[in-house]
Amino acid sequence: MSRLPKPTNSTKIRPIPLVKPFGSTSENTITFGEIKTRAHEAPPAINKYPTFTTNSLRRRSKSVADLTTADKHPSINKCAPLIANRFNKNRRQSKSHTDLTTIDRQPFTRSLKPITERKAPTAGPQNKAFPSTSRVPPLKSGATKTTLVGSKRPAAKSDEGGPKAKAARKLPDWDYKGRFLQLNEKYEQLQSCMKGLQDKANQFESTEKEYEKIQKEHEIAIKNIDSLRRENESKTRKCQELTISLDELKPAHETLTRNYSSLQNNFDKLNEEYNKYQEQNKNLLEKLNKEKKENIELKEVITLQKSDLINYQTERRVLHNTIQDLKGNIRVFCRIRPLLPSELKQIQCSIEFINENGIEIRKNQESYDQITGKLKETKSEFTYDKVFAPQSSQEEVFEDLAQLVQSALDGYNVCVFAYGQTGSGKTYTMQGGGGIQKGMIPRTFDLIFKNIAELQRSGWSYTVKASFLEIYNENIRDLLNTKQGQKHDICFNEGAETTVTNLSIQTINSAAELERYMVLAHRNRATAATDFNEHSSRSHAVTKIHLEGTLEDLVYKGSLNLVDLAGSENAKQSVAGERLTETKNINKSLATLGDVIQHLHHKSRHIPYRNSKLTYLLQSSLGGNSKTLMIVNISPIESCFMESINSLRFAAKVKQVKIGSRRNKMNVSSMKQ
Repeated sequence: MSRLPKPTNSTKIRPIPLVKPFGSTSENTITFGEIKTRAHEAPPAINKYPTFTTNSLRRRSKSVADLTTADKHPSINKCAPLIANRFNKNRRQSKSHTDLTTIDRQPFTRSLKPITERKAPTAGPQNKAFPSTSRVPPLKSGATKTTLVGSKRPAAKSDEGGPKAKAARKLPDWDYKGRFLQLNEKYEQLQSCMKGLQDKANQFESTEKEYEKIQKEHEIAIKNIDSLRRENESKTRKCQELTISLDELKPAHETLTRNYSSLQNNFDKLNEEYNKYQEQNKNLLEKLNKEKKENIELKEVITLQKSDLINYQTERRVLHNTIQDLKGNIRVFCRIRPLLPSELKQIQCSIEFINENGIEIRKNQESYDQITGKLKETKSEFTYDKVFAPQSSQEEVFEDLAQLVQSALDGYNVCVFAYGQTGSGKTYTMQGGGGIQKGMIPRTFDLIFKNIAELQRSGWSYTVKASFLEIYNENIRDLLNTKQGQKHDICFNEGAETTVTNLSIQTINSAAELERYMVLAHRNRATAATDFNEHSSRSHAVTKIHLEGTLEDLVYKGSLNLVDLAGSENAKQSVAGERLTETKNINKSLATLGDVIQHLHHKSRHIPYRNSKLTYLLQSSLGGNSKTLMIVNISPIESCFMESINSLRFAAKVKQVKIGSRRNKMNVSSMKQ
């Protein structure tokens, strides 16, 4: 017979129908749970164990051997129904056999207990009353008495106290439980020995490592001792030499003392002074050599640091302008000016700031369509790169512009222009007032020369030149030279910056000097009073700054165009005559600017730059090699609502335009060739 499979946690043991008990008329079935419960109950009061023939036990020795390990493997108890089934089957087959006991007529399943809890019958009167009819031969002398399956093995007597330890008794082949316990005991002893050997091996390994460590420390200590011994011997020899020298000098000193006692004092003084000067001379020479060496080292350090600084500045330029490119080469800011004292009683537009980039504007008064008579929707939303509230200061607006000023110093073309209707705050934004009210142009001057001063420490040299012009009635005027008769034409070269003929270009050495020229240009600019502004700018003013930076063989050329556009107006609301002509020319140039933006947005092949002097002058800034910033200025008054909406829509179109830019970089050697 094959061995019973060992039950696992996943094995499901179904109830097994057992044999009928003697005298029973119906089948008696016990489930696995009932067997487990009865396995832990107390044994019966009297020993009623069936006895089996030797042959039947031998025939089932293999299957019983798998069950004798129940003390160590409680999971075998799960196989109790199978065991009961096998033994009851054998009992039915041996019903008429003379070796079966007639005392216990109950079925085997009713008296079945787990192997770990069954007790062996004790030798007493009860066992004598029922002698066994088993054919098992009697045990030989010295053999171990084996009990039936399920009985407990009597404790083995210790032979340690005897004169000689007896050899291990051999158990019968059918005593699987005893053999298992014996093997288990040997296994535990071997495990204990194995653990002890493992501990000794670990202890030996740690001792060996500690020994190697001590051995290395010992070798180092021997080397140190040898070094100290040699040093001691050297100093001892020097001491002996000095002692010998001292002994040799003593007689001479005594002789000189006796012979020249009168001159000794003077000689000592002169000798001391000589030694003093000699020591000073020696110290000065050593110091001079040391400083020369340090000077050479410092020069090398300066050279390395200068090279590192150049690399750092190059990397900074690349990263800085990469950030600017990611933000967009055409950016649009929106600024709402605060109310003037004279406007406090006027109706204001409802302006809400969605976030720092969004704005919502609408009328407070309802308006109706003249054709349909329906209520107009006056609510409009716009999104730009940044939106500045009326309480925003000039410094806050300049923070983002400062990054573009740095790009101009790095060799890029930059253009900044203010757009909006008359009286929306364009000139205030670009020029401002005094102190903290400085506009974008004077703040740009200060930042340029501040950065140049820092770059000069790194070996850079910069040349700054500036020019001021205005476009009045489609004519170019030099604001630094108001002499009549000079004609100014715009020259555009593909891949280069736009130039104007006969234009005064001044070399600038400081921010203060540049501001003086700006004041002079502003004084010569055409202004006039209109219904919307007492000092309305009637021309487009352009301040152009040329920057050229040189470091060894590198030359960076950048430019900065600061444009204050004239205000857009409704010709019907403006005065007639000269003011009307100015308004028409202003609106024409601004309309052309809108057409150019529209063509750039649709990426048309032909862009109408030449339709206006303004767009022709800004051609390189709008569609060429430039980084451009547009500041659209809005009035909060409701009477200017439509003009504000037009300005915001125009700015939204500008924001959608995408252009490229490149650095104007060259080598000095290539320029000389």
